[in-house]
Amino acid sequence: MDLIFCLDRPLLKELESAQVEHARDTEGRVSVPKSKRVKDLEAAVKDASVTIRISSLPWEEYNELMLAHPPRDGYDEQFNSSTFFEAAAKATAVEVTPKSTVPIPEEDWDEFVAGLTDGEYDRLAGAIVAVNRNTATVNIAPLG
Repeated sequence: MDLIFCLDRPLLKELESAQVEHARDTEGRVSVPKSKRVKDLEAAVKDASVTIRISSLPWEEYNELMLAHPPRDGYDEQFNSSTFFEAAAKATAVEVTPKSTVPIPEEDWDEFVAGLTDGEYDRLAGAIVAVNRNTATVNIAPLG
């Protein structure tokens, strides 16, 4: 599962402001093209973004990882959710480039995770669940 993250948060906020301003300026009009400013900022955000691919782990590795992150005292959980998702993502994450996928060096991974918002971290955790626990990620029934 591919996730896109913009690494330049101020630029992302600038794009959001430009989009709101453009929507306000064109309210009530039909089929209004994007402003040059919005297009330029979208291109800049794209350039400042990375695509991270999260893959599933074999059943045994996934469960060993869950056991390596036992539940915290006082929490009703199967594993320590504050450490498990990052470890599971780190185990399979690669950066997607236009020509290939590249392993993410540990120091880059640590910096990347430290800069995530709570919502972005939730997207990462959701991807872990989706690729490892969802029984319908790839329907192979039509293949024979």
